[in-house]
Amino acid sequence: MTTINPETLREQLKNGEDVCVVDIRPEDDYEEDHIEGSQNRPIREALLSGDVEEALAELDDLPDDEDLVMVCDAGVASTETAHQLQDQGKDASALDGGLDAWKRDQE
Repeated sequence: MTTINPETLREQLKNGEDVCVVDIRPEDDYEEDHIEGSQNRPIREALLSGDVEEALAELDDLPDDEDLVMVCDAGVASTETAHQLQDQGKDASALDGGLDAWKRDQE
């Protein structure tokens, strides 16, 4: 499974690399705190309830020409999402430790 650490993602974003950050947490959580420039696709609950097909359908329009970095709170649901996207042939990874690690890395 491919993960990316917060420091590497920060560098990629700072350097303007082709990376699409997708936050899969519920909209309320996203509005409270998120990675600048990320987009919110609130599919975590569908994933946790086992409706993987429905959740992945919400990601069909993600760009094929950018690295996808999936984000959740701690990295568990985003890792599963990245794995499913990889199975579909997409270049996807999960933020190691999720948004929790991203915030700790800022301190």
